[in-house]
Amino acid sequence: MSEYGLLSTKQLAGLLYSMGRTFDGLQSTFMATEEFLRTGNPQVVNSKADYNLLLDLRQAAEYILHYDYAHKPIDLAYVKSINAQMTRTAAMEPGKLRDECTPVMVNTPLGRYEPPLPDPAAIASLIKSTVRGATEEDILEGAVRLFVGLAKMQPFGDGNKRTALLAGNGLMIGHGDRYLLTVPTSDKDRTWFNRELAAYYLNNDQTIIRHLAEWNRQQALQTEQKENRDDVPSSFPQQTRGTQMDSPTL
Repeated sequence: MSEYGLLSTKQLAGLLYSMGRTFDGLQSTFMATEEFLRTGNPQVVNSKADYNLLLDLRQAAEYILHYDYAHKPIDLAYVKSINAQMTRTAAMEPGKLRDECTPVMVNTPLGRYEPPLPDPAAIASLIKSTVRGATEEDILEGAVRLFVGLAKMQPFGDGNKRTALLAGNGLMIGHGDRYLLTVPTSDKDRTWFNRELAAYYLNNDQTIIRHLAEWNRQQALQTEQKENRDDVPSSFPQQTRGTQMDSPTL
């Protein structure tokens, strides 16, 4: 384990890399991201832009990891505080809900999406209902619902998907889940992810919720199988150690 409590540095690197790569064009590799988390050395990343992005992502991730979930709620103030950690690469006023002076337009594979001005009461209601519902259903699916719901609302001037994904992970961390909610980084999987997220934005198509939850379950299964293989002594015959699982097909 690492300084990140129950999470390994590799797990946290996977989350930061997936966010940076899929949402913000991070050019540094996963290995470089993991090394940066271990050492803080800016020389291991690809550019100053990547360095600033990873600093912001690390700072925001540390906020959700060290939050007192036992005594504090996941609410609008919590979500604002996540965005407020992104002081280098997000909005001019991180943590502040955008107003009419900060319009947002999102170009998607299915067309342009213009979210309405954020309504604090509506955002608070979404968070409350999703968090409450997650205690009665699959926590992973609840985390996905929180992620896509906040992402669709686009409450901040920038960093909305990053903030939303971290908030969803906060829900999982608060319930003691050992895995994190991530998003696809391969070209093939990013294609369906971006199209289904766009369909949710534009048409309220719920497919992304089931699909992303299932994709994450398959990632967790692959991780478990790899851990089990790694636990088998290397002196055992190779055929007893299992075979590499193919990439998930959905």
